Amino acid sequence: MIQPTIEILALKKGFLRAAAEPIHALVRLIAPAQPSTHSAALRAPLDLVLVIDRSGSMSGAPLQAALESASRIIGGLRDDDRIALVTFDTNIDVLHPLAYPTDRAGLVQRVKAVRSGGSTALFGGWEAGMLQLKGQVSKERIARVILLSDGQANHGLTNETEIYEQVSKAAAAGITTSTVGLGDGFNETLMTGMARAGEGAANFGQTADDLDEAFEEQFAILSNAYLRQVFVSIQGGSDVQARLLGDFLEEGRATSRRLGTLPWASSLVCVVELKIGPAARADSLLAVNFDAKTKEGEQVSFGPAILALPELDLAAFSVLPPEPHVAAAVTEAIIAEKLEQIEEMARSHLIKDAKENLAALAARPDLSEWVQKKVAYLQRLLEEDVAMTMKELRYGRNSMTRGAKSVSLAAFSETSAEEMAEDRAIFLRKKAAAGQSIRRQSPTPPPATPGNGANPAQP
Repeated sequence: MIQPTIEILALKKGFLRAAAEPIHALVRLIAPAQPSTHSAALRAPLDLVLVIDRSGSMSGAPLQAALESASRIIGGLRDDDRIALVTFDTNIDVLHPLAYPTDRAGLVQRVKAVRSGGSTALFGGWEAGMLQLKGQVSKERIARVILLSDGQANHGLTNETEIYEQVSKAAAAGITTSTVGLGDGFNETLMTGMARAGEGAANFGQTADDLDEAFEEQFAILSNAYLRQVFVSIQGGSDVQARLLGDFLEEGRATSRRLGTLPWASSLVCVVELKIGPAARADSLLAVNFDAKTKEGEQVSFGPAILALPELDLAAFSVLPPEPHVAAAVTEAIIAEKLEQIEEMARSHLIKDAKENLAALAARPDLSEWVQKKVAYLQRLLEEDVAMTMKELRYGRNSMTRGAKSVSLAAFSETSAEEMAEDRAIFLRKKAAAGQSIRRQSPTPPPATPGNGANPAQP
């Protein structure tokens, strides 16, 4: 395979030994451009299971949005794709077993006939969807369960840790899981946790258009995948403490992280904080390794890449300018950590503290225009809807530390003007509001680009 590039870009091109303040570096795994012999039109066919929550708590707009989105997906399937439909409340029904979409109109009618009622056997619904794919996994096809739910599991298995273990086990066997949160009161912790364990994407929205864009983004990533299940691990050199920024309150994520799928001609990134002791070696401050799977399922590893910097005295280090685009990336990771802490405040009903901390973020002089818009949106939302603010905090900060990024470093510090994103792949566009489509956030919607049209399942 064509090899990716690993970059370690220090914020400053030097370090001060035993300094009180840590230094930072941006790590990037960069995919090559897609060879001319490949085409997004030749993406592997999908084995897709839509698992739709029809419980009583989904009644009204959430269920209608889910059913409309499912209908659009069915209409956009290729003839060589396969689809299964599962619905659940207290009971679980396989509306349509995994098969080629020979009768799209009939499938849409079955979807539109779904009605709400009953409790939420969420794990049972997911498990029934997963079983549609068990034994069907092959290197030539993409197997994915997409769960559309409010995440309010209250029937059957409800222990989140045990659910994550089962979803992770399925992902290891090639059956990945994505989640779409619906409604005002969905459980963002469970839904994002399942997507992370399932090596999939986590989205949420309130309208069919919001969900349409979420699916469009997922299918675009699957269609353009270069590497899947990318995992980064870091290790500080002798007398160097290293940690990944962006998951401050989550245990076990200081030196490793799942980064997801890497599409062609894009990058996956993380920001590393280094505390350098007096005995550190300048030629080996940090080692970075990546593990991943190819589209065909082959396990591959890249690295180690080593960070080496010249040692400077205080006078030279203090006047050394930071690299501006790296600085913008570092700031995003720092903001992501602070948003995680603010989310915890809101979840603990410390609303006054949450507002004060958001105001402090808004006053920072180092925010890019995109981060400024995101923080301003969160401030407005917190005044109106605490529950939805927690969801935006969770999904918004995840987008800062995970997901595909542009190959251009300038994307970290560029303006967030919508017109600059019009010709960009949908999975590289930045949104101030994580739960709204970019079309709802723009005065005029960006035109469809090749591969990002109205039928999300068609690359």
